[in-house]
Amino acid sequence: MSAQLSLPGMDLPGRNGELAFDAPWQGRVFALAAAVVEHAFGGDREPFRRQLITAIATEPGRPYWESWTAALEALVETLPEPPAT
Repeated sequence: MSAQLSLPGMDLPGRNGELAFDAPWQGRVFALAAAVVEHAFGGDREPFRRQLITAIATEPGRPYWESWTAALEALVETLPEPPAT
């Protein structure tokens, strides 16, 4: 059984109360962001929210989900390197 992925408090595009994705990759970006927030930040959405605000401000004309991708990339770059095995 899998947990429902969500980022409460984020202003997400929706239709009829459901998340709205125009392409499959957008849903994947959402799922990846939710997983990173949950596992690397203990569910704290603030680091991702700040990255998303920066991504949108940097390129205001960029499509919304492309800004999500840019924000996720920037967020992941802030994570420490995993220990060598």
